[in-house]
Amino acid sequence: MRVKDCAAPYRPAAQTTTLSALIDTVLGYSLGQEILANLIDEDEQVSPQNLRDRLRVAIRAGALPRLTPKRLEKLQAALELGRQLYVEETPLGEALDTPDKAVAVFNCIAWEPTEKFAIACLDIKHRLLCCRILSSGTATQTIVHPREIFSVVMQAGGTRCVIAHNHPSGSTEPSQDDIELTRQLLDAAKVMDIPILDHLVVSHGDYMSLRATTGLWTD
Repeated sequence: MRVKDCAAPYRPAAQTTTLSALIDTVLGYSLGQEILANLIDEDEQVSPQNLRDRLRVAIRAGALPRLTPKRLEKLQAALELGRQLYVEETPLGEALDTPDKAVAVFNCIAWEPTEKFAIACLDIKHRLLCCRILSSGTATQTIVHPREIFSVVMQAGGTRCVIAHNHPSGSTEPSQDDIELTRQLLDAAKVMDIPILDHLVVSHGDYMSLRATTGLWTD
């Protein structure tokens, strides 16, 4: 006979209470606890960050079936309002001549629960022409091909670029795969004569510059 662990499953009580209250305020109904409970399996341990990520993904995807379309629309509007209020967008034409300036462009992926790869296309004076998300992956991996990068830069009329991807884990430490990908892209950049100025790893408001922390640009 299988004996089930009698310990109560972990619940991030304070986080759940806060999110539940915010949901109830937005909807005008007491549905927050039920919505959050549907995001967590019965015996699952989940962190506050993971719970926020799941809620964000579910709202964006409309994966909250017990909500009416109108209530779902309210949550989606609240999510977008928060994003626009707290994620500052870098204006086109601004010079990205330091990692601190460049990283602000990639706030659009910094809190994503899955890995995304993005590019900022620049002119000869390092002024921002556009920012594009090139690929989306899993919670631990995303894949991008060199032709996608340089095609976007040329279409934008750019002459150089900064690339970035996010780590949903919260760590900005580049993996060995990140370093190898950067090496391959830098080799391709030399052939295309389109310099990659930096590769940033971003996560939850923090970042790491591979140019500043590796010797890849001096090889």
